Amino acid sequence: MSDNYEMYGAQEGWEHPDVGDLVEIASKSSLKTEVGVVVEPNEYIKNDHLWAQVLLNNGKMKILPKRELKVIQRGGSNDEG
Repeated sequence: MSDNYEMYGAQEGWEHPDVGDLVEIASKSSLKTEVGVVVEPNEYIKNDHLWAQVLLNNGKMKILPKRELKVIQRGGSNDEG
């Protein structure tokens, strides 16, 4: 789904994050990055396709613009074969 990156204000080659995906979030204020999993959005952003709710590996929940998320691994079923 990288062909719709412009709609999200992302760079070419960006992949749209979906619920269950493992994502990386780069901090704008430091060189560190955070890792988390995209979860079902809460009621405030459920209808906003530009935002995602992420459960971070430190247990905190964040709501972030999807364009800032880098998909590391797709969640769900991997139907190989």
